[in-house]
Amino acid sequence: MPRFNISADDAQGPLVVGIDIGSGGTRAAVYDVSGREVGTRHHKEAHSFTVADDGTSTIDADQIVQEIRDALAVVLDGELPGEVRGIGFDTFASSLVAVDEAGAAITPCITYADTRCHAQVDALAATLDVADLHERTGARLHSSYTAPRLTWLREAHPEVFSRTDRFMALGEYVALKLLGTPALGTASAAWSGMIDRRTGEYIPELLEAVGVDLSMMGESLDPSDALPISGTPLAAEFPQLEGAVWLPVIGDGLAANLGIGALGAGTWGISTATSGAIRQLLDTEIPALPSGLWAYRFDARRTLVGSAMSDCGRVLDWARNELDIPFEIAETDTKSLFSAAPTAGTPLVVPFFSGERGTKWRGSSRALFANVGASTTAEDMLRGAMEGVALSFLRIADQMREAGGDPERIVLSGGMTEAIPAWLHLLSDALGAPIDHVAVSRSTMRGSAVMALEQASPDTRVAEVPVLRRVEPVAAHTEYYRERLERFEKLADLA
Repeated sequence: MPRFNISADDAQGPLVVGIDIGSGGTRAAVYDVSGREVGTRHHKEAHSFTVADDGTSTIDADQIVQEIRDALAVVLDGELPGEVRGIGFDTFASSLVAVDEAGAAITPCITYADTRCHAQVDALAATLDVADLHERTGARLHSSYTAPRLTWLREAHPEVFSRTDRFMALGEYVALKLLGTPALGTASAAWSGMIDRRTGEYIPELLEAVGVDLSMMGESLDPSDALPISGTPLAAEFPQLEGAVWLPVIGDGLAANLGIGALGAGTWGISTATSGAIRQLLDTEIPALPSGLWAYRFDARRTLVGSAMSDCGRVLDWARNELDIPFEIAETDTKSLFSAAPTAGTPLVVPFFSGERGTKWRGSSRALFANVGASTTAEDMLRGAMEGVALSFLRIADQMREAGGDPERIVLSGGMTEAIPAWLHLLSDALGAPIDHVAVSRSTMRGSAVMALEQASPDTRVAEVPVLRRVEPVAAHTEYYRERLERFEKLADLA
């Protein structure tokens, strides 16, 4: 992967800091005005979620606060090649911390992966108009979102619920501790599934249904509502930040798009990690949101629209482990396997190993294989499984086109594609569009920095992310996958 950073000697101010809180660690780095990392000024504090068989998935919110302090101490150490004017900040999306009147966390941070509120999802769905809520909030009723979690907390832990003064997202709580003021970004508030995607206001029916007063929820702030760091505890600890502003927290999906260069309304950003997603920033109204998509308000002008799948790189891992295909697949082998023309004899695979998210959100679905015979090889199964991933993206893409039209450009990043870049032939053929595989390390953190640069240097255009390879579709193959999708959907309905 080509280097996409800049030396301290070549860096130009103003500088910004990007902070990313992911499932595996807290990262921070310094970026110059071009949106490139400065030298080696990046640092990671590793962590992991606390999990249990009952669906628990949590992390200590105060631990995250300390990790940010520790990371900042490393990346801001010594002489900086310019003045820091902004801090951009993202966390894993959909988090919840109960905070008492004194500002102390009285629960761990409940993460997106916590499923203890499954029963509350069903109960709310039975009393609310689910389709209407999806249209208004841009989100579905799901265990990842805030309303079912608040209901679960009220029912399962009434003593905690009664002591709570505010319910905060993780990034909002971090701002409270570091700045003395909570700062909830509009994009993070939207990921709660409780605000109107058009107005940014909380949905009254949802607040009533979960038994929470509006005063207990954070006000959503656009990036332009950045908070001055001067005079805060953070400035006292790090005088280098005295002239900077703190941008309200956003979710990692939005940051990922910004980080790989999917900045304009005409660009789709595709992620291919363990899970996968297509996202697009739109600055136009979406009159009727397709049922398989979510739409998260970013600010008064922009909305992040898209959908996700649980199984992307996980499908490759399954094939390697269960089909006894060596982990290190030679590039020549995968190039031959994935660039070859499709054939009707390839197994048809619905790769829902972890249930279905976009587009029909059937969590109980499981993987299905069809057209498997005695002569089917492990390589055939791998080809079919990765075609299934491509078809999963295609069904999302069809609804993306309904919402925002055909993309002018598609950019893609992610560890799965870096492992087997040849599979892009399948995806490009399925989508019927060229794809630019871009190269940028720590893209999510960079996205937070790019957002900070919008405020710190609004008239400067950030550097283009390097393109590793561009893949063009084969028209005849696109027709094949369009027909294949019809069979895929019928099989998926049985999963």
